[in-house]
Amino acid sequence: MDDDLPKVLADFNGKGYVIAPAGYGKTHLIARAVQKAARCQLVLTHTYAGVNAIRRKMQMLRIPPALYQIDTIASWALRTCLYFPKTSKWKKDHPTGKDWGKLYGACAALLNRPFVQHMIKCSYGGVYVDEYQDCSDQQHELVESLAKLLPCRLLGDPMQAIFDFGEQPIDWNIAVYPNYQLLGELKTPWRWKLAGADELGRWLSQARALLAEGKKIPLSGQLPNGVRRCSIDLNDFGNKKRLSVFYDHLKNQESVIAIHAGDQKSKNKTHKLAQSMAGKFSSLEEVEGKDLHRFIKKIDSAKSAGERLRSVIDFCKTCCNAIDGVLTAATKKGQEGKATKATKCPEILTAANRYLATGSCKDMAILLALVRARPEITTYRRDLFGRMMGVLRAHEDNPGLTLTDAAMLYQRELRHSGRPIRHNKLIGTTLLVKGLEYDHAIVLEAESMSSKHLYVALTRGAKSITVVTMDNAVPR
Repeated sequence: MDDDLPKVLADFNGKGYVIAPAGYGKTHLIARAVQKAARCQLVLTHTYAGVNAIRRKMQMLRIPPALYQIDTIASWALRTCLYFPKTSKWKKDHPTGKDWGKLYGACAALLNRPFVQHMIKCSYGGVYVDEYQDCSDQQHELVESLAKLLPCRLLGDPMQAIFDFGEQPIDWNIAVYPNYQLLGELKTPWRWKLAGADELGRWLSQARALLAEGKKIPLSGQLPNGVRRCSIDLNDFGNKKRLSVFYDHLKNQESVIAIHAGDQKSKNKTHKLAQSMAGKFSSLEEVEGKDLHRFIKKIDSAKSAGERLRSVIDFCKTCCNAIDGVLTAATKKGQEGKATKATKCPEILTAANRYLATGSCKDMAILLALVRARPEITTYRRDLFGRMMGVLRAHEDNPGLTLTDAAMLYQRELRHSGRPIRHNKLIGTTLLVKGLEYDHAIVLEAESMSSKHLYVALTRGAKSITVVTMDNAVPR
């Protein structure tokens, strides 16, 4: 990192931006710049994972908490509007969908009021906005209102603009470059330098330049240390070596992420792939948890105890392999069963009968735990299964809630605490792993990705990258 850049940002008094490629020390730069500030800095980003990453860096560098307030743009805007409900005309505690766009507009308008401007200026000495490539036009309007009141520094990388949060991300050529001053560009690929993979870091820098120019990355010939091309068609189910690239990584304890593109078809592939490997790699879920809420709605709205039990069994089958083998015929039908000498798992039958009788979340949790604990059961959607268990714990702590209400409570807490998964061999999409770091990355069907999705995928592995494609250059 340019040693002078943290001070340049700290002393800057206008509207500026920094180009920060993936893995080049952006979070460290923000922390060091805040450290040099004389007054509290407002640091905004898009996700709670981003908030937690910046906060951890601040704590690691022992930066006094009085020097910063870190939040998501959404949460900060919501809280600011709720402080002044009459002036902002905003009263919704939990916006959804298109409400968020209206919220940003309401907050931007609120920041034009003199007494609110006075409060902002008294509270903060400046503002940093991280991951600016993910900002929508409405969020940009809000940031523009802040920039009229405080020194404003944007940090981001247009090559990583793959999120849309329901809105198209801003066009830097229109919104940023003409109106903000370039304060610097990070040049050192610290993620790979610190991992001892300098050659990989240099290759990724060259790959980024090619993608930014609309060119392809060549994969034929000699590749640098840390880069491997695997010429296998993942859709050729007759090829016995189809999944060998995954099994190669099971020999060590280091973290591995296999990455598909972010479209719906690719999301479905992540679960199918994890299932085909019997959970040796586990698939990640989207933050919104649509599948979780779909199952909870089915369970909560079941018209009979039998239908409710069948819905729980369907959930198990969505997360795990070999479920039928541990259930009796009666349980699978949603009926009470009787144990015999031939009953393979009497403890599961007993738990299913009890849940059938009580319908309680506590008994549902016991049933799920017993099913997962069986040695023949492999869980390939650990993330989804773990979230359901988290919802059931939330219900146990708040027994007056419906299961649906407990799920909403859990969802809010999840956004702050992160995913309930400890497995380190994972499959996800570019949208789910952006901003995260793993030891090794496997880029799946790289030829079909857009340049930006490909760049995000390539930059997740600190020690190695395996590109799975039949093509000699990517993307197509």
